[in-house]
Amino acid sequence: MRILLMMTVLVALACGDDDNPMAPTPTPEPDPDPAEKLIGTWKYTGNDFDTKLAANLREYLIGEGLTASQADMVVSDMLGESNVTFALTLDFRSDGTVIVDGEQPDRYQVSGNRITVTTSDGETFSVGYTVTDTTLSLQFAVASLLATVGLDAEDEEEAELLRIMLKDIEVMIMYFSR
Repeated sequence: MRILLMMTVLVALACGDDDNPMAPTPTPEPDPDPAEKLIGTWKYTGNDFDTKLAANLREYLIGEGLTASQADMVVSDMLGESNVTFALTLDFRSDGTVIVDGEQPDRYQVSGNRITVTTSDGETFSVGYTVTDTTLSLQFAVASLLATVGLDAEDEEEAELLRIMLKDIEVMIMYFSR
């Protein structure tokens, strides 16, 4: 009986209606170039590193002998209150300029998933990015960021503090929306 059922299905499939050929499958529109999606104004919405920076600093301070409440006060003084809103606006323009918070325009170029910015002061830095129609994520490699900051031997105390806070963080991500 099972063989008879399989034969019936195979014959039915083989004898399809040739008078009604299948309609061609429409070709989907290609997604726009991600660099084109950058054009426009982006407002900062958050990041993935504030909590980790504070936790690293707190851990270090407690290890140095401060009580938890003392460490919390120092962290709050140094990093600010977590409920304070940080504002940042990026305006990427089609002419290859980006304006940060209404300041003087900087130049930018996109290559693959990287944005390279040359500031009006001539400094250059590169960040990774992902973009959709409504969200932008900028990924800052900590090693590159530290090299850009250019910590000198005379700033050793500041450099050590940054190393403590950035412990176990390889990439810092900032999020923006339209």
